[in-house]
Amino acid sequence: MADISSITSLITSFRSETREEAITPEVLGALLQKIADLLGKAALQTDMGRLDNWRSDLARIGYVLTSLTIGSDDRNNVYFTLGKANLSTGINQIANNSIFIRQATTERAGVMRAQQVQDLNKCKSELSSCIASVAKAQEALVNFQKATQSLSLRISKNNNEIGNNAESIQVLQSDLKSLASQMKSLQTDIQKFATMKQATQMHIECIITDSTLVIQDAYRYIRQGLTPVIFRHSVRTSRKQEDENGVREYLPRRRGWNRFYDDRKISVNNGDEISFRMDKEGDPNRGKYFTEPGVLFSDCRAVIDPNTQRLSEVRVYFGKRSFNILGINRYFRFAIGFYKKSKDYGPFQFGELRTNLAEFKVIARADTLDSSNNYKLTFIFSM
Repeated sequence: MADISSITSLITSFRSETREEAITPEVLGALLQKIADLLGKAALQTDMGRLDNWRSDLARIGYVLTSLTIGSDDRNNVYFTLGKANLSTGINQIANNSIFIRQATTERAGVMRAQQVQDLNKCKSELSSCIASVAKAQEALVNFQKATQSLSLRISKNNNEIGNNAESIQVLQSDLKSLASQMKSLQTDIQKFATMKQATQMHIECIITDSTLVIQDAYRYIRQGLTPVIFRHSVRTSRKQEDENGVREYLPRRRGWNRFYDDRKISVNNGDEISFRMDKEGDPNRGKYFTEPGVLFSDCRAVIDPNTQRLSEVRVYFGKRSFNILGINRYFRFAIGFYKKSKDYGPFQFGELRTNLAEFKVIARADTLDSSNNYKLTFIFSM
């Protein structure tokens, strides 16, 4: 409500005039002008109050979305960039790559990865080749039928046409060779197509649930005859087979995904939880499976400074290297895949994998407990 006390004061003052000559058009006009000015100010104050309330409401809202555009992308992920404006200050902001679009899998919707597009294109190419091979095989079969009919007619004639029969037999043999070649090519194309389809139809991801590693539907893959295998992203050196003198030479070191022990290193229960086997020599639990990530690190060594006799390092071994984790968070990369055994012996082949490699990390750290050289090891799953 507007304040009219000033207007009331002016009217009271005007009414108090008793002299007739004091009431003139100029005095009355001045009074009316003052009243108009006061009314204008009162209206302005009322509008400002409404504007202040509106501004408070906008400030409570905060930001509004002004734009949504595709941000950066790579072979696996797609991101969206948001544009927003502050309703209180009017400042525009751009949040680059703030929305992540998850990948599509056999169990959920999402964006298609670049590898899936490549697989689809390869599937189209292989399918076209397969169709062409079938067409050639059909053509060879037609030729074979024609040659057979011709041979039957010639055999039914007199013996004077033996030479012609021999020629027909040669044509038939040639057609049979062509048919065998086309059938072999067709079989190869079908095998490629089947292998490609089987290898790309399953996508897995690692999930951390209550400090435990889980892969959805992992137990179902095992029931389908697949075998889990774990890898480390590390430096590894393999050895050749023994030569005639019983000597095994070391091959050059290589860095990348290397198989970690064998199939017995990893296990999956019917709840899709992943556990790992303890392989440390002398441990009473050796051969048992645990869900803790520390099982993946069997060797840790404390280093005492000879000058101060104090704990200077705690080194953990990973592949052919060791890393100091005393007071330092170290990230070690692992991955899990499922493969179909083609034979019961021989080295593992990456071509036998029927899933992608589901990657996860383990954070390793050592901290001193007190003034002595005792320390505590901590291993945590991370993505």
